[in-house]
Amino acid sequence: MFKKVLTILISSFFIGNVVAWFSGAAPIEFGKIAYSEGEMEQVEFLQQEIGENSTDPDLMLELGQLFSHHNELEKAAHLLEAAYQQRPDDMLIRAAYYSNEGKRAGAMFDPAMGLYKLYRLRHAMDEVDQAGLSADSDFNVRLIRLITFSYVGEVSGHFERVFEDEAWFKNLMDSDPDLLPAAMQQVVYLSLANAYWVKAGEGTEDLAVAMDYYQKAIAMAPCPATMQTSCEQLGQMAVTLGKS
Repeated sequence: MFKKVLTILISSFFIGNVVAWFSGAAPIEFGKIAYSEGEMEQVEFLQQEIGENSTDPDLMLELGQLFSHHNELEKAAHLLEAAYQQRPDDMLIRAAYYSNEGKRAGAMFDPAMGLYKLYRLRHAMDEVDQAGLSADSDFNVRLIRLITFSYVGEVSGHFERVFEDEAWFKNLMDSDPDLLPAAMQQVVYLSLANAYWVKAGEGTEDLAVAMDYYQKAIAMAPCPATMQTSCEQLGQMAVTLGKS
């Protein structure tokens, strides 16, 4: 059941910092994130396995997700597109592929004053949403959707799905607290904290919800290294609210 949990936990949207996903024609820079020793070993292992079995979509999914996580977007696209072409009805592959396509849309330069960039981003987000709707009982797919829309925000066109997924994950964790690994629960809390922070504007009620989720997350374990900037922003929010 948890075969792909590790891959999902290093989803392509753990980009190390929270950025605006659409800012006109200018490309968004997704700086490469260094690989740990363990991740490098995983990359080498997966590359060797793919060399021996170049048509295995599960292997391509895992390696593609790793590359996307480290912002090697074109390498990720090559693998995820190949996996998607082989198994287009696999909603996990579909969600992962279009998550990476969303990042590629953000990274592109658009001479059409950002119009094509927005179209490309919205198309990718529509596909992520459809994957979630088609596999609404699969927590891996729903987690990709939750992470994606919580960080892309309103420009995704599907920000309201975050709060549907919030209710779904809360029900899942309440009914069986041991079903999801602690690391996955922490990612759910951090994603929801960011979503409520984005949603808040001047609303202190939403900020209070964001702080509650953030505190639940950091009580479980230190912030994941790949989400440090997001955690720093949320931590500053907590400090500010604590002073008010």
